[in-house]
Formats: sequence, C-alpha cells, structure tokens
Amino acid sequence: MNLFEILNRRITRISNLLLLIVVFFFIFLIPFFPNNWHKILNPMTFSIIFLVSIFVLNSWRRTMFTIAVIAFITEWIAYWIHMPVLNFVSSLTNIIFFQIIVIKLIIQIAKSKIADSRVIFESINGYLMLGLLFTLWIAIAMQYDSGSFSFQVEMPVVQDYIYFTFVTMTTLGYGDVTPLLPFARSLAILISISGQIYIAVIIAMLVGKYASQESTK
Repeated sequence: MNLFEILNRRITRISNLLLLIVVFFFIFLIPFFPNNWHKILNPMTFSIIFLVSIFVLNSWRRTMFTIAVIAFITEWIAYWIHMPVLNFVSSLTNIIFFQIIVIKLIIQIAKSKIADSRVIFESINGYLMLGLLFTLWIAIAMQYDSGSFSFQVEMPVVQDYIYFTFVTMTTLGYGDVTPLLPFARSLAILISISGQIYIAVIIAMLVGKYASQESTK
C-alpha cells in the first residue's frame, strides 16, 4: 500500500467520523435549540453535511464536489429569495447528491474485506443519509401538495419531515402523521421497505465480513 492509499484511507475514516457527528447534530440536537435558531442552523449544518460527505467516498469526489457546489448555491439562493422553482431545483439536486452518497457508501461497504471502524461508520452514515434522502422526498411532496401528509402543524418544518421519515423507516408508526394522498402513501411504503432492507443487507454483510476475519485468524 503506497502513501497515497494510506492518506486516502485516513481521510475517509476521519471524514466518516465527522459526517456522523454533523448528521447526529442535524437530526437529534438542533430540535433542542430555540425555534428561531433553526432557520440558520438547518441550512448551515446541511451545507457542512454536503462538504464532509464528499470525503467519505473513495472515488467520484470531483463529480460529487460539482454536484455539491450546485446544491450549495441553489440551497442558499432559495433560502434568501424564496422562489418556488428554485426551491424545487435545490431539492432535486439535493436528492441526486444524497442518492449517490448512499449508493456509493453501500458499494464501499460491500467491497471492504474487513469490518473495521471505517466500515461501521459507513454503515451508520449510510442509514442516516438514507433518512435524509427520504426527508427531501417528503419536503418535495409537501411542496407539490401541502395536503400530502397530515402534519399536526400548519407550517411543518425540516424537523417534522425528519421525524416522520425515521419513524416510518423504523416501521414504528406512531400514527400522529399519516400519508393522505396515493403518491404520499406509496412514498411511505417505499421509505419503510427501504429502511428494513438496508438494515437486513448491511447486517448480513457485516456479519459475513466478521466471520471471514475470524476464520483467517
């Protein structure tokens, strides 16, 4: 293994840890801050997630950097101008970005020969990023038709979308938020099935890698 490969592995490992910290903050800790802080914390943290996500990948970094720049610019312009069309373009770019990230993380996990700390971080990040991907789909659905889901508030925010997404992904289903329209119900089914398939596939891969490690000792 040459110096470049060693450096690349270290960058990937550190980036995975940073991404986990930032995503954890975005999903679990921002709701504890006052509501008027969310308007700044959400886009700022989301932008950091974009930048850190690029470095968790072993390849495609230049391509993902280009997509991240486009998403970053449209995200902030949409935040200040409040143009519906630009909001849609921003959400669509974000979806493409997160979808590629999730797929690439799964591929990296599958190609890894051992279940080390980097692979564990990639597995957790992949699940959380999958949740953010579906959160964006929920946001687009609500932009398309505000009656798609029965949120208990008149103007749902990002944290409301995150809540519904992860409750659905884990098939917990409290029932306080329900899909009302046919396409919203289809999206809820996709979210719940994807969450269960991800866990089943990733756990199977990790167990297989760990078993192969033990057999070679």
